[in-house]
Amino acid sequence: METTLAFSLIPDTISSPVPFLLLGGLSAALMGAAKAGFAGSVGILSVPMMIYACGGDAPLAVGILLPLLIVCDYVSLPFWWRKWSWPTVRGMLGGMALGTAVGTAVFWLILRVGESGEGALDQPRALLKLLIGVIALGFVALQTIRARSGRLAAYRPRPWHGLLAGSGAGLTSTLAHSAGPITTVYLLPQEMPKQRFVATTVLYYWIGNQAKVAPYLWLGALNAETAAAAAALAPAIIAGALLGIFLHHRVNQKVFTAIVYVLLAVMGAHMTVTSVLKLIGVN
Repeated sequence: METTLAFSLIPDTISSPVPFLLLGGLSAALMGAAKAGFAGSVGILSVPMMIYACGGDAPLAVGILLPLLIVCDYVSLPFWWRKWSWPTVRGMLGGMALGTAVGTAVFWLILRVGESGEGALDQPRALLKLLIGVIALGFVALQTIRARSGRLAAYRPRPWHGLLAGSGAGLTSTLAHSAGPITTVYLLPQEMPKQRFVATTVLYYWIGNQAKVAPYLWLGALNAETAAAAAALAPAIIAGALLGIFLHHRVNQKVFTAIVYVLLAVMGAHMTVTSVLKLIGVN
């Protein structure tokens, strides 16, 4: 009965429901695991995986992901309650608002590209997919450089640093749910205790994801179909969170993270190349 209900919630635009449930469920499970035990190293993989689940339809994928991210936020927020650094989050909120506004405008432009003519949806899908592929590759490159350079010196951020970080995070989050690299670069050098670091990111993402609801509704990325598809995948979040808790002290974090980065690099490269070929008319 549960399987029949899940199939009934899948949008008609998805031609392969079984791969959608499998890959989409894995994407949701990775988000749950990221919140529960593996921090941000796993969550970044969810976006390209959901795009593949949606048959390459990036706007549909990010629309489905937003409700799932919000569910993750509400599951994890009570656990980290008041363990965060509120002044740090507060310093990023102005930039978040600016970045979200700019991201909404860019998202609207992407959806408007080639909206008339045959194959009109191909270009916006390819543009957004290209952006996510580049972000994925950039994240892997950034983490590789950071690992080779060693520990960064602690610093006390200035007000404009928070504004800049919040703006970049708001922009990339609105377009591709990929604020993790920017927030990590901003927060990590401050050398917060581990609990405070994780709690601060949880609070920031909770606020940021709520802020995206209205723009996504206006853009049409969040609608009845994407919400229903997210509901079909929501149980995977709980399963992923439980798995993350179970594996947290049983799997070598460095090995696991390395595997995630390799998969992310392969997906990012594939999405970047195929999107460029689509945009120049080769594919």
